[in-house]
Amino acid sequence: MNNMTIYKVLPLFTLLTMTSSAVFASPNTHQNRAAQLIDGAQEYVASQITTSAQSHLNISTAEIDQRVNLPVCPAGVSYSASPDSLLQSNIAVKASCDQSNWYMYLMVNVKQMQPVVVISNAVSPGTILNSGNIKLVDMNRALLRRTTFSSVEEVLGARIKRRVRPGQPITPNNLCFVCKGDTIIINASNAVMQVKATGVAMQDGNIGDTISVTNSRSKKQINARVASINEVIVGI
Repeated sequence: MNNMTIYKVLPLFTLLTMTSSAVFASPNTHQNRAAQLIDGAQEYVASQITTSAQSHLNISTAEIDQRVNLPVCPAGVSYSASPDSLLQSNIAVKASCDQSNWYMYLMVNVKQMQPVVVISNAVSPGTILNSGNIKLVDMNRALLRRTTFSSVEEVLGARIKRRVRPGQPITPNNLCFVCKGDTIIINASNAVMQVKATGVAMQDGNIGDTISVTNSRSKKQINARVASINEVIVGI
């Protein structure tokens, strides 16, 4: 649906039954009333959409045609939209003035934006992510097809597994905090003791993943949870 203003005015206010001097308000008056309608529609939409703590709304509405009569509404304009419309990116908002038996529709465009870590310049497989090759940008949530990261600190030090283009979001499947073949620290602990050993990662893994590792000394293969870059933990 195009981002246009759709309007419907009942016969009392139609352009066909009134003279031009009665239909058209002064430019300043029309501009002020249009701005109030647009602000009201956008505030209504914002109040109806739930966002996450890390996202925010980008709301826009097309200007209202100056040929449209915008009568004064003494009791204030009310706004409404269907539940189905509120799920779309283009929402048809009905602005009504019951006292004047008048209403019109405004198309409000909504984007849910969220911070996403992206590659700032092309990187090759094996590249370690640092502040020089990644950045944080706002992206339209509807365009994101996979899990992304919302903080640069979440991926610093991780290694890219495949070529990534500039501007492309970083996803868990294209990096590893512990990569297969890496020499790692195995941290084994319980409530009363802690033992550290070196080992070799047998699989790629991200923070929180359970992977297979081999103890370099005992040659025993165990499952361990990735805790940080080149470190895994196991319980004993």
